[in-house]
Order: sequence, then C-alpha cells, then structure tokens
Amino acid sequence: MLTDSRTIDGPANLTADICIMGAGVAGITLANELKDKYDNIILLDAGGEHYEESIQEFYDAHTVSPFYPNPKDSRLRFLGGASNHWANNTSPFSPIDFEKRSWVPNSGWPIGYSELAPFYVKAAIYCQTESDSYNPDYWLPKLQKQTLLAGANYSELAIAKASVPPTRFFHVHGNELVKSSNVHIYSYASVTDLTFNPNDQSVKEIKFSSYNGLEHSIQADKFVMAFGGLENARMLLYFNNKYNNQLGNKFDNVGRYFMDHPTLNAAQIFSKSDELNNMSTMDKQRFIVAFFQLTESTLRENETTNLRMPVVAANEYQMSDGISSFHILKQAIAEREVPDQFGKHLSNFVTDIDMVMEAVARKQFDTTLFDDATAISGFQIPMMIEQTPHRSNRIYLSKRKDKLGIPKLNIEWELKQSDRDYLWRTLELFGRDLGALSLGRLRLLKERSSRLFGDQMGFGHHHMGTTRMSDSPETGVVDSHQKIFGTNNFYVAGCSVFPTGSHIPPTLTIAATTIRLAQHLKEMK
Repeated sequence: MLTDSRTIDGPANLTADICIMGAGVAGITLANELKDKYDNIILLDAGGEHYEESIQEFYDAHTVSPFYPNPKDSRLRFLGGASNHWANNTSPFSPIDFEKRSWVPNSGWPIGYSELAPFYVKAAIYCQTESDSYNPDYWLPKLQKQTLLAGANYSELAIAKASVPPTRFFHVHGNELVKSSNVHIYSYASVTDLTFNPNDQSVKEIKFSSYNGLEHSIQADKFVMAFGGLENARMLLYFNNKYNNQLGNKFDNVGRYFMDHPTLNAAQIFSKSDELNNMSTMDKQRFIVAFFQLTESTLRENETTNLRMPVVAANEYQMSDGISSFHILKQAIAEREVPDQFGKHLSNFVTDIDMVMEAVARKQFDTTLFDDATAISGFQIPMMIEQTPHRSNRIYLSKRKDKLGIPKLNIEWELKQSDRDYLWRTLELFGRDLGALSLGRLRLLKERSSRLFGDQMGFGHHHMGTTRMSDSPETGVVDSHQKIFGTNNFYVAGCSVFPTGSHIPPTLTIAATTIRLAQHLKEMK
C-alpha cells in the first residue's frame, strides 16, 4: 500500500515489525527482501513519486569545501532516490577492497569478499544487469579483447554492465511493495525525531513530519536508516545530540571518513593501434564495457590504489594541451602569480594556438574554425579514483536549520596528496604495459594538476564511509551486521557503511550488502 502522508487526518500513531527509513536503492531492496518474512513493514520516504523543488531543497548543505558540489544537486529526495538519475554503471568490488592494506590507513572491512560475493548475483538482478556475472573470461571473448593484455605485467581488463534504460528502483521494484499486503509505504514522510531507551539500548519510536504541520509516530521492533550516504550521518548526528552520542558515536566517528569517487582525465593515450577501439557492446538491453585496472598483485607490490580506466576515442580539440595551458596562464595572470611549469604552459599555448583559437571561437561565437579539430588523434581516460578514508574528511551539523528544524550539513572534503600520488603511480604502471605491448604511449598530464584537482575534477557523487562498518566502536559506527554500536535494534543500510570505497560505482555493492543485511534480519525474526 502507498499512502501520501499529507492525507492522514490528525497525528497518527503507527506500529510495525520493522520500520525502514528511506526508499532509495537500499530501502526498496530491503523491503522487497523482507516482505515475505515480516508481517508488518513500514517504508518511509521524504518525497513523492516525482521531483519537487520544494522537497529537494531540504538536501541543501550550509557549507561545502571548495570544488566539492553541493549535494542538493546530486541527491534526489523522492521515491527511488538517486537511482532516478543514475547511469546504472555496475561492477562488483574486488577482494583486495575488503582487506586491511598496510599502505592505506583506515582500510579493511570486518567482513571479507567471500562473505559478500554470494549476494552479488541477486544484487545484479535488482540492478537489471542479470545473473551472468562480471567475469572477464566470459565477456572479453564477446568483445574480442581476450588477448588485448596478453603478456601484461601490471594491468588487466574488468567489466562494467548497465541496464538500458537505467533501472529506476521504485519504478521497477516499487510495484511489488505497493501490492504487498504487509508493506505500507508512506510518501512525504520526513523523519524528525527518535526515542531511545539507554537502559535496554533500544530505539522505541521515530517521528515524521508530513510537511503540513502534523507529526506522526511509529513504534517498531527494529528500525533501519536507509536515507543515503550523507543523510544517514546527518540524522544520526542529530539524534546523538539528544542522547549524548550513545548511538554509535561514542568515539566521534559518525560523519567522518567521508569518501567520494573523484573523476578526471589525468592522462591521454596516443596510439596507432586499432586494439583500443570497440571496448563496449550491447547485449540483451545491457551496455557492456571493458575497462583497464591494475591487478591485485600489482597493487600490493607497488603499494598503490586502483583506478577505473575506460578509454574513449578523442579528437584534436579534446586532446589539446594548449587550451588547458591557456586557462592556467589566464588564471595565474588574474591572480598575479607565476604558475608551476610556466615554460611548459607557454610552449603548449604557442604550439597549440590553433586549438586555443578554436576554443575561443566555440565559446564566444558558437562557431568552428578548423576542420582538423574533429579528427581523432588519441584516447582520453575518464578515470574514477579510489579515494582513501581520512578522518578529517567529514560532514557535521550546521547551526543553520531546515524548515523542519533539522540542522543542515557542513561538508569538509579534500583529495589528499597521498591519493594524488597513488593516481600518478598507478598511471605510470599502466603506461608501462601500454608501451611494452605496443598499444600506445601514455602521457601523464601532471602540468594540468591545478585544474585537474580543481575546476576540472568531477565526481561520482557516491557518498560513502560516514557510518563506517567495523569490529569495534572505536573505529566505526556499525558492526559487521550493520547494527549501530550501542543499540540492539537500530541498523544502517547503504554505502555510508563502506569502510573503503574501491574505484567502482557502489550501487551493486549497496544492493549486495543490503541483501546480506536482510538475511541477518530474517534470522533475527
């Protein structure tokens, strides 16, 4: 059943076996997994069935670090959550992602890859990428790329799959919940409060607003937060203000270790080989892409982190050094400074003046000047970085509040120098393989660093780590079953529980960890 909570007459006092707060990927997956085991499930979502600016504004952060985007523009506050605008690009995490790596501080999950791997199959079905695995041995022959890296010392090919069109979780999986007799979905239900009993460490009740002045309550045996990677931490910090940090925050871990996936073009491939073309295909309404990454043995031996490296053919204009150098020189002049590698930038500008003129013509006059600007001249690598977990990257509560009285977020985020060093180290190793196999020459764009790690840096908008999973409350917020430390019936679902974020989009692993959580909750019934 689906009820618009704005239509409820008077304050309602509801009861449930389990209350799931948030109807995005995690919440919808969890409700579907539990609906045949629990007799009375309540699923809340703060929005309706479509985007509304008046609802979306509740995601507006108060302050955000330079170059990091305001999450109001990357999250969606309606049924289905961020799946309503994601590209559905999925891959599983690698075994090394779960390991404690001596060169990566704060790494290591309390569960191993083998414990999560069985749940990836069903997770792929939820993501509509089907159950035929992500194994390169299966897919590379279909792409005719099985010998592309034969003899490589450092690199390998991995597979990403995306359903076409992308899976909108409420649109695809919500109907089963709406039809279910034991699941009740309340839309326009924004959680505002929680009642916790410190004596038996149990959450007794939550309250939610229906945006019309009314506040309703839900009493349940178990509660699960599935608000999203930022909102899980925001609400848990808010609840802890009331209960003196007894809810998983005894050691000030809630909101910390915040990670995203920075995306950037930090290298180019110059190649005369046709082998790097046609790295993707369509198969049964799925888009299949092969991408480069380092092998796990290479990561260990060289103490670096991985990159997700798809390759895309690029033209002269896209590969231009002069355009990037022009912007760097222009910024330096405006700030009355001399940029790093000034001579290199000046040389790039002079030798590539035709593409600089092309850029000016396109931006100022909406026209093109040179026919060869569109000639293919190499490959770009729109890479995704594994950001390592750092305690100083965090979200915390502002003194400014939203219209329901919940403090807004402040976000402190930066890409540490160690992560930048890992990036260049990984690219250098990949470049050695390209050269040794005569696949091309990799050019690192280090002279563009001021822009690569500034205004040209993109993001996956994958908000991870803020309620991290751990064996101990000293180093985390939830235990290996995603139960909040210091409680006996309060859980968290979503990528906020990830201790590390890999170099892969997280949605498949969100679904897998949620299915694993559902199995645990079934066993607890």
